[in-house]
Amino acid sequence: MHKFKFPILAKPSGVTLEQHRFNVVSEGMLLLEQRPFVVEKYKQRVGKSLSRRLNIVCQYHDDGKMNEKWQNACQKDHEAFLEWQKRHKGTFRDYSKQDIDKAGKNIRLAGVRHEWQSLLLNVNKKMPIVLQAAIAAHHGKLGFNFEQRWIKERMGDFWKTFQKESNSKSETLYLMQLANVQYEFSGIRGLLQLADHRASAKEDNDFVPDHTTFNYQFPFPSKRGVQELVEKHWKEELLLVRAPTGAGKTDASLLWASLQITNKRADRLIIAMPTRFTSNALSISVAENLSDTGLYHSSAWFNRFQNKIEKGEVTRQKAERIHEFARLLETPVTVCTIDHLLMALTLTREEHHLITFNMAHSCLVIDEADFYDEFTQANILVLLEILRAWNVPVLLMSASLPEAVLIEYKSIGYSVNEIIEDDSDNARPRFIIKDIRKYEEPDDISDLLILMAEKRNGIIYANTVDKAISYYKWYQEYNNNAIEKIEICLYHSRFTEPDKERKEKEIIDMLGRKAWEKNKAHGIAIMTQIGEMSINISADMMISDMCPIDRLTQRTGRMCRFDKSKIGKLYVVVPQKDDCLYPAPYGSFDLHAKSWSSCVSLSKTIQLLKKKSYCAGELVDLLNAVYEQRINYSPKSIENANNLKSYFMMNWLINPQQKSAEDDDSVNFWRSRDIMPQDTVFVQKPDSRFFSNYLEFQNWKIYNSVELPIYIINNAKKQHKIDDINIKVKDEETSIFVIREGFYNYETGATFVEDGVFL
Repeated sequence: MHKFKFPILAKPSGVTLEQHRFNVVSEGMLLLEQRPFVVEKYKQRVGKSLSRRLNIVCQYHDDGKMNEKWQNACQKDHEAFLEWQKRHKGTFRDYSKQDIDKAGKNIRLAGVRHEWQSLLLNVNKKMPIVLQAAIAAHHGKLGFNFEQRWIKERMGDFWKTFQKESNSKSETLYLMQLANVQYEFSGIRGLLQLADHRASAKEDNDFVPDHTTFNYQFPFPSKRGVQELVEKHWKEELLLVRAPTGAGKTDASLLWASLQITNKRADRLIIAMPTRFTSNALSISVAENLSDTGLYHSSAWFNRFQNKIEKGEVTRQKAERIHEFARLLETPVTVCTIDHLLMALTLTREEHHLITFNMAHSCLVIDEADFYDEFTQANILVLLEILRAWNVPVLLMSASLPEAVLIEYKSIGYSVNEIIEDDSDNARPRFIIKDIRKYEEPDDISDLLILMAEKRNGIIYANTVDKAISYYKWYQEYNNNAIEKIEICLYHSRFTEPDKERKEKEIIDMLGRKAWEKNKAHGIAIMTQIGEMSINISADMMISDMCPIDRLTQRTGRMCRFDKSKIGKLYVVVPQKDDCLYPAPYGSFDLHAKSWSSCVSLSKTIQLLKKKSYCAGELVDLLNAVYEQRINYSPKSIENANNLKSYFMMNWLINPQQKSAEDDDSVNFWRSRDIMPQDTVFVQKPDSRFFSNYLEFQNWKIYNSVELPIYIINNAKKQHKIDDINIKVKDEETSIFVIREGFYNYETGATFVEDGVFL
């Protein structure tokens, strides 16, 4: 007979186990009522009732709280809460972090994992292992980090069963077969956690986002070419669309998604962009026609919520819930980076199980993938192979989509025979290349820079931050001697988030649509790849460092963007170093030979690009000539993609020892992109070396940090431009990198001369 007080509690706040069980069951059933497509797809693929399975685990997931040790500890914590409440006249949700730590003290000391006890109490019910796994994992403890605790708490038999199930499937099944098994398990596992979290939040009177449905109405009286194409070919399993910039691809993707959802092939839309900067811009555009659009990437918090919180327009708690909703792909439309989806396939965080399950019920738009980057393409093929196993419709759209990609997608089982192309405006001349010349320093092309200054507006694209800063400094000198100064704005990735936001607004004010419509366009925007797709601006004159044709196509999409009657003037300059081609970042440096070699796509672009006018059709021809063969994947890319498959296949049931951080885009032996390792650097010292909690530190970090390659950090430390300083976050001591005064400002960002050897 149990020796504890009644009623049986679920939480120190006083919520009873009976009430919490009812709340979680109700929340679980409500989730499925709002997602009928998920229920139907699960039944079709698994042959089992998702509603029945979820109902069972919601009922039994917390039965272990009836364990005598756990319950007595909870009762003591409840008494402590009542005492606190008398003194403070508050509710449980008014607890400070310190109060919460004290509130759970007895439960933590009890040494009992209630979810594991739930398995023991229900062992005679002979639950299928898929339900046992959901209960075992609903607090994230079904992982190798907790193996010894499973054994210590006499749960070794359960642990061995999970290990056996995991190993037998990962060792005998192919990737697509295992994807279907993972789908079955992740559904119950992820939904139980979601129902439990939402029920607990409501019990604490916290904000919980509503589930809303995808609702899109085409906003124009007639459809354009690319929009008619997706409407005609929407049934394709993988639809490849090539259309020039400004062709209406955003509304085409929403129209395509509405057809997928109306015809019960998905119930939500994911738009995956190549970078977080492009994600920001697209989310704003999409939100104009859709009321509930999630945005998720490493700086999305600042872009969407930080200013609103500071102005009192939204509470931090509400913002956190909405942000989490987007991260989990729970919103009807989520705009994110491709890295977020790839990272979820590693299954190195408990939440990745719910993210992948939600991915399986989506239709996916991949917008403007980088085809010169074979490393990323190899990762995307793994993603597409798994999505194909889940029958996820995919639309891949780009202005620079070569015919050769058909071979890649056929190789993983897709029946794709053509790229659907909007060629309605292919014959109109877009721009003329006035010159192609070599340069090492801005002074070598001073006549072009002066010409742009005299024109009073223009866009310059540099391939590296160093090059961009050198252009900016040249114009600073120009302004020092000029009677009429020209406005210059430098924009690259090494600015803090607040400064990036200011930079984007400044550039749009200078060269955006409204500026052109009011005949007030002015100034010169100097940008790196960060501005290739993310900012809706235009200029009649452009200077661009030589780059692969797909990147050049994106850059020239900013020319005469708002006036089709004009033909832009493009000047292509080829970076040199020591009288040799300097291809960074589109090449590699051989440390032994001490020389650069460019990637194939850059070499072919240099070879084929001519001084002439180009229309969209000719750019496509050039694109196909540069990418005429199947991608030649490097051994490094192949190994990396295989590692992604291995993570998915090894971690499908039991979480690995290494837990990735929330915004990571790499883990141990896998990376989403082939870029140099980076770390966070702060642009100033904190006012205090002590932060009372992690949230306080994160708030400061948002405003004062940039990401820099580690080799630059190490060089700057040697040159006494970056210091290590010690700080304390609550009880944890750590060190951070801080840029010394004079090496960061709003005009140029973090300014460190890069050593080309390590680019």
